[in-house]
Amino acid sequence: MQQQALPVPLTDLRRRVNTARNLIRSVMAELVGPVELAFDFHREWNGCWRVRVDLKDPLRGRLEFTLLDTPGGGMLALPRPLPERWRLETGIPATDGTRWSLDTQGQLTIFPPPD
Repeated sequence: MQQQALPVPLTDLRRRVNTARNLIRSVMAELVGPVELAFDFHREWNGCWRVRVDLKDPLRGRLEFTLLDTPGGGMLALPRPLPERWRLETGIPATDGTRWSLDTQGQLTIFPPPD
């Protein structure tokens, strides 16, 4: 069985902030409909970029996203924690057209998982 290449933490956000914002807007619109968002980018201790997103209108709430580079050269904004419905039913789209999810052990996997 061949092991699939997995996304890796995005460590260089230069010139990619707008891509990250647009990706998160797109993910949220697909999953919950259009919402007003406020973004707070911050770097983790390991150099990985995360984004705290406040949902303003019509829903209120907060989500955290981890930014990852996909093997195909795209960007993935993975919600943390990943809601179960999104994990099992839709996966999360990346900018390169792939979709990702977490398996039952919490490891990243292509969505839908290979048979």
